[in-house]
Amino acid sequence: MLNAVHAAVAKLIFERGLIDPNEVDVRFDAPSKEWIDSLTRPTVSLFLFELQENTEKREGAPQPATIKGGVAERRMPPRRIDLRYMVSVLTADVEDEHELLWRVLFTLLKHREYPVDVLPDTLRTVTPPVMARLATQEESRSMLDIWGALGSEPRPALCYIVTAPMDLAFTVDAPLVLSRTARYRQVGAPTGELRTHIGGMVRDRSGRPLAGLTVRPAGSGVGAVTTAEGKYVLYGLRGDAVTLNVLRDGKIARAVEFPVQNGSFDIELDE
Repeated sequence: MLNAVHAAVAKLIFERGLIDPNEVDVRFDAPSKEWIDSLTRPTVSLFLFELQENTEKREGAPQPATIKGGVAERRMPPRRIDLRYMVSVLTADVEDEHELLWRVLFTLLKHREYPVDVLPDTLRTVTPPVMARLATQEESRSMLDIWGALGSEPRPALCYIVTAPMDLAFTVDAPLVLSRTARYRQVGAPTGELRTHIGGMVRDRSGRPLAGLTVRPAGSGVGAVTTAEGKYVLYGLRGDAVTLNVLRDGKIARAVEFPVQNGSFDIELDE
């Protein structure tokens, strides 16, 4: 749901705000000082700082019964979750910053309900629909407090609330898999060499997770065995690229080369 909401917000800003995605970025990272210093072009920042159930919109009565398999089934109505974002604009020129912020503010104020054409398919049929608004002064946390917690220099910002439904009767059919990368410099190392932690999942061609396989960097004698969910994690990798060997019964079933900044380290075996 969150990724779908973010896709809708970004598309709304670009298309309805007439903002060129080749010149401006929309990102959902926390705007820490280090992150801001790494930016190379104007960026609209939407930092999700809080999620909270909207109890004023909670409906207690079950929905009308439906017949499923000859049995009457009643579902509880979805809960409504308020997603609170700190919206700011980060540019090298203050005039550009204010102009872009005003354009974003206009676009968000104009669309309380998202146009269907900016919604991903997964959001077009949700009930109740995704709604959005700017927070009132009473609802909004102090933006200065958030900037201070992030260690960043304060900038003009507004609090934007997206209200999305959460269906508590929703069933999960597959495990959640999160590929991850963490980069660090070893304290005290003479060269300050950059090292990387990565994690991913091994599946077969049908998407089924594969357990009990060894994932090992090429040239290393140390690897990780995949869990029942097919997950693995490798620590302390060096360099900008890594070749991972997947071993079954001590033999290489597949070798895959990844850039360490790839973002996804999932591996598929032909079986």
